[in-house]
Amino acid sequence: MMKDPLLFDFGIGKNFESWTIVNDGVMGGLSQSKASLDADALLFTGNVSLKNNGGFVSLRSAMGKYDLSAYSYCEIRFKSDTERKFEVLIEKDTQFYLPKFRVKFAADSKDWQTVTIPLRDFEISRMGSTIQKGIDPVALKEIQRIGFILADKQEGAFNLWIDYLKFY
Repeated sequence: MMKDPLLFDFGIGKNFESWTIVNDGVMGGLSQSKASLDADALLFTGNVSLKNNGGFVSLRSAMGKYDLSAYSYCEIRFKSDTERKFEVLIEKDTQFYLPKFRVKFAADSKDWQTVTIPLRDFEISRMGSTIQKGIDPVALKEIQRIGFILADKQEGAFNLWIDYLKFY
């Protein structure tokens, strides 16, 4: 029996209220970001600063139990006004110093686009550095939080519109 997809569908009256911003200010950085809803998408916007050892902004789901072990793919419908590389972030453990699962995606135009990423393409990283390629399927049973991060070591403003994030 196929498991129903896990869908975060953004827009007014849809998923969003429990998502939060986590920026490099937790470590002294000066980057800023915010998230808001429009009619049919979430707008994640801000400015990345490298001052005070900064360099990242993120938007993360509520803490929970997300069993992704039955899924093989992650799909995102989005658009951006920049070609910067954003990442989908999957956290088994939420302490900042423990490894996370991440995969990059980038806009190739300013139009809406959909990307499908095999979960096997995620990398295990710690503090932004890749530890190994691939993801342990057993670890996918115990995910606590899902999100988006921009940590490309580039200063500047960005806008990312996200229609939905789906695991299937």
